Amino acid sequence: MKQLLIFTILCLSLMACTDDIYMAQEPSAEGKAMRFEVEVIDQPRTKGQVMDVADNDITRDIKSGDSFGLFIIDGNGDFVSNIDGKNAKNLKLTTPDGKAWNIESDIKEVVHKLGYRYVAYYPYSADFDNCSSTDDIYKSLTAPDNDQSSQAAIDWMYTEPTTPQTNAVTTLAFKHRYAKIDIYHSFTQGHTCNWASLYQFTKTIDDNNVEHYRYILDSSSEQTIAINGKYTIGNQYTGIKEFSYSCPDIIVENGRHAIVYTYRMDERCAVDLGLPSGVRWSPINLGVESSQFMADTYMDDSEIAAAINKLGKRLSWGELFEKDTYSRDTYIDYDWNIMPTDISETTYDAARQLWGGHWAMPTETDLNELIAYTEEISRETIHNDEIDRDISKITLRSKTNGKEIIFLTNGYIANANVSSPSDMYYVSANRSGSVATALRTTTTTSTTPTTSTVYRPYGYCIRPVLKELFTYPSELRQDIITRNIDNIAVDLGITKEVEETIDGVTQTVKYKLLWSPFNYGVDSKVSLQNYNGAPIDEDYYIQNCMKSPGMRLAWGDIEEPASFSTEEYKTRPIATPWSYPADSHDKDSRDLPAEYDIVQINWPEGWYIPTAQDFQLLINNITVTSESIEGHTWFRLTSKTNGNSLLIPGTYYIDDNANTERWGSTAYLQSCTIGTGTGKPRQYAFRVTGTKADLNPEGGRPTGLMIRPVRYVRITP
Repeated sequence: MKQLLIFTILCLSLMACTDDIYMAQEPSAEGKAMRFEVEVIDQPRTKGQVMDVADNDITRDIKSGDSFGLFIIDGNGDFVSNIDGKNAKNLKLTTPDGKAWNIESDIKEVVHKLGYRYVAYYPYSADFDNCSSTDDIYKSLTAPDNDQSSQAAIDWMYTEPTTPQTNAVTTLAFKHRYAKIDIYHSFTQGHTCNWASLYQFTKTIDDNNVEHYRYILDSSSEQTIAINGKYTIGNQYTGIKEFSYSCPDIIVENGRHAIVYTYRMDERCAVDLGLPSGVRWSPINLGVESSQFMADTYMDDSEIAAAINKLGKRLSWGELFEKDTYSRDTYIDYDWNIMPTDISETTYDAARQLWGGHWAMPTETDLNELIAYTEEISRETIHNDEIDRDISKITLRSKTNGKEIIFLTNGYIANANVSSPSDMYYVSANRSGSVATALRTTTTTSTTPTTSTVYRPYGYCIRPVLKELFTYPSELRQDIITRNIDNIAVDLGITKEVEETIDGVTQTVKYKLLWSPFNYGVDSKVSLQNYNGAPIDEDYYIQNCMKSPGMRLAWGDIEEPASFSTEEYKTRPIATPWSYPADSHDKDSRDLPAEYDIVQINWPEGWYIPTAQDFQLLINNITVTSESIEGHTWFRLTSKTNGNSLLIPGTYYIDDNANTERWGSTAYLQSCTIGTGTGKPRQYAFRVTGTKADLNPEGGRPTGLMIRPVRYVRITP
């Protein structure tokens, strides 16, 4: 069946100044602002386990930072060359996150007039600037470079001329120009294969250590290729075993996308219980995936239902293969010191090694989350042929979304015998000494699952979890800060009166001075990750940012440097003039030009690097105390007026040295005001140590200091 839609990017405005949606009744000659959705029309020929490419993030064709080029076709079939005297050909639209699209042009918005249509191609290239027709565009979609590791290496995609919809949202449907093959595999041990030497490819490794192999072929007619290989997994401790895979009938043709997974276990079967972490649970135990479920067959509901009643492999903690007897004498970690305390996603993780992909053993945290967000709703007695005994099927229901998952009472193997078969044991990836943490229920205590410790050398069942880790890019992390900063700004009760001329009348206007609750750039220091697209807890992320020291910059830096160098700083335009006469600037002076104020550049309007006078007002209105947070000195600046406070991290300055994390018992913050050091590159710097805050007029401009942004808000009469 044709797979029409790989993914749809949510429609967002291409306008710089408004978020209004124009709901047009008919195209207008005046021109109406257009919005776009993007979809990729494809016929993916998928071999392996994850057929549903629409829901698997790693198969998406468009990534954050990618761009496409857009041409506007008028009613005469010609390209619109300008709008309001500005170039309108080959407009560049870029996505910061794989979803939103921003126009990079002097034109503020893409417009629709009567008879207009649109044609686009991907990825964007300035080489298309001189195209005068759709034929010119198609002719320019030449074969990609041999280096297929960048956006430009993705085979060209294009759209047919597209008529806008009447609701002012136009869907640009991209088609592949070439045949694209993506091969993914994730065993952490070495492998050999017959395809790496047959085709040109680019290899990348994602955050989960999943290897990605990409091929782009000029295949005008349908071709069939074979992908074969083998893995050798394990080591001197876990044992060594060889696994093979074979995908003999990969069909490729221009306009199609072949996706090959050498994962050993279908990831689609994972149950989404709506857990906050995004972790999904396998519906079946490790080891019930007989050969019919491996690498070439999708498990449907009936096959999963049949496997649910099976116990599968019983393994000692950290081992990969079953044994005849389970005791300390047969255990690889006899002295309890070989393996780490957490083996999740490591060589010792049986789920990761035997199922591959993003599968892993659950951690103790995963067990506790499962317990907290589910409740037992039923128990059913069934006979299990593997141990020739009756066992119980325990059904847990999610408190979040109502989905259900089944676990089995299974006991464990001690020596060569199954013990406590009426109890449930599912071992986790965490241990302490000779014991590991497990999910457990007993018939004698409670039917509610709990966590308990179990003896590591014995054999236990494993219920894998799916952890597809997504790390949010810096653009998205900064966006969370900038969207929330106005609401979390700290009011210390500081006000300032200035003379302003309003409607020709000079009058005194009062402003209140608001402070950021953290230094600039904390988002760049705090990682934001979740599993499987779980919702982001922005409040929790911001709280973590409160504990970050932020970004250290020289005066006028708009990017964080790797090191600070006075000699290099002298060569910059911002260093001219290099020195100023003493006392040549008052504390209210904003000497740092706006184009060098990193806060003005990247934060919402009204936020700045403070002046020296802003810091003087702060000093006059606060008391200082110190406290320890995560082993570092922080200073609490508490308002004398309203009791609100700021936390300032104790971070020294850095001169002529690498930009590294440097904590201490003194804090420095940068101002935008030139200091009073005669003949020297000085700035005013806020300084706090012990219980005292002051203003240092001789802070070095080439020196690396932190920044605490401020914002003035007018107090209306």
